Amino acid sequence: MRVRARGFTALETTIAAGLIAVLFAAVGSGLVREGAAFQSGVTADVLAAAAHEEVRIAADAMKYEGSSLQPAEIATALPMPAGSPIPAQISLSIASLPDGAFTIRVRASGRGASGTLAREATLVVERRMPVPGSSITAAAPVAAPFGAP
Repeated sequence: MRVRARGFTALETTIAAGLIAVLFAAVGSGLVREGAAFQSGVTADVLAAAAHEEVRIAADAMKYEGSSLQPAEIATALPMPAGSPIPAQISLSIASLPDGAFTIRVRASGRGASGTLAREATLVVERRMPVPGSSITAAAPVAAPFGAP
C-alpha cells in the first residue's frame, strides 16, 4: 500500500463512521419519539379506563331514589401497566335534565409524555329506582261502596 492510499482510507473510514453515527442518531430519535407516543397512548387508555370506571360507580350510587352526589375533584395516582403510577385529577359533575333524568360526567386528566391528557366518560340516568329492600305499594283501584251513586 502506498502512503497516499492510507490517508485516503482514513478519510473514508471517518466519513463512514460519521454516516453510521448520523444513522444511529436518526434511528434512536425515531425510537424515542415512538416510545413517547406509545407511552402517551397508554396514559390516555389508563385515563379513559379510570373515567369509565368512576362514572359507572357514580351511576350505581345515583340510580336509587333519595341518593345524591355533589360535584367533586380529587387528586390520585393511577397504576400503569408497566412503570410507576401517574398522578391524575378526577372530577365528577352532575347536571339535571328537564325530564327528570340527569347526566353524570367524569373527567380524568394527567400528564403524559406529550403533555397534559384528559379523557371523559358520560352516562345518563333516565329514572331512579326504589332502594333495594324497600316496600312499594302499587296504586290499585278502590271499589265504590255499596249504594254509592
